[in-house]
Amino acid sequence: MSNIKLVRKLGQKKFRNELKLFVAEGLRLCEEVPLAQIEFGFYTREFLSEERGRNLVGRLKNLEEISSAVMEKISDTETPQGILLVVRQKFSTLEEVIAKKIIVALDGVQDPGNVGTILRTAAAFDCGVILLDGSAEIFNPKVVRSSMGAIFYLPIIKMSRADFLLEMNSCGAEILAAAVDKSAEIYFRHDFTKKNVAIVFGSEAVGVSKEILDATQKIFIPMIGHAESLNVATSAAIVLSEVIRQEEFL
Repeated sequence: MSNIKLVRKLGQKKFRNELKLFVAEGLRLCEEVPLAQIEFGFYTREFLSEERGRNLVGRLKNLEEISSAVMEKISDTETPQGILLVVRQKFSTLEEVIAKKIIVALDGVQDPGNVGTILRTAAAFDCGVILLDGSAEIFNPKVVRSSMGAIFYLPIIKMSRADFLLEMNSCGAEILAAAVDKSAEIYFRHDFTKKNVAIVFGSEAVGVSKEILDATQKIFIPMIGHAESLNVATSAAIVLSEVIRQEEFL
């Protein structure tokens, strides 16, 4: 199979899972890819017109120049930037995740853009990440792009809900679930400084699963406007910023 055909196959989850590879596109994202994970890549002559492009191509290996027309055919974006890398998948260990003071658990968060944005936020706040059942695949092209490189540096693992509850309890982490429930504790009134904390954010449609809600303490973000709920990525940013505020500034 040619490398061009391989890139096109990696647009499908089936082949990403089978080959343990995924695609990263764009200057800024490709600058973040660890060299050891790069399998091969392509760039266009036009990409070399900018100094950052020339510098990037100069330090990478296994790159092949292709035409802009071919790049457009294999790219997952509407306006390709002229560089594309095929990257080996890498997951972290549970030990690496629970070494973080804050753990973000995504419970059935299906929108790739939301997952990628949450990964970016989690990286900003030095979190570990656990993907629970039903969440979008982290190697989905939209997740990779919206993570803005966070996917390469965050400790991330996949886990069932049952195993998540078992492991968090075993390591002594407090488990909280973000819920649209006014009977729950207001998030900024919770003391996040006592112990390691795992905060669960649920799907866009139904929120955190009953299995998790029944086993955890609930927190919520009060709203005074007309919206029924906040976007899950927005909710994650609000709650995580409060955790850091308490940790760093109280």
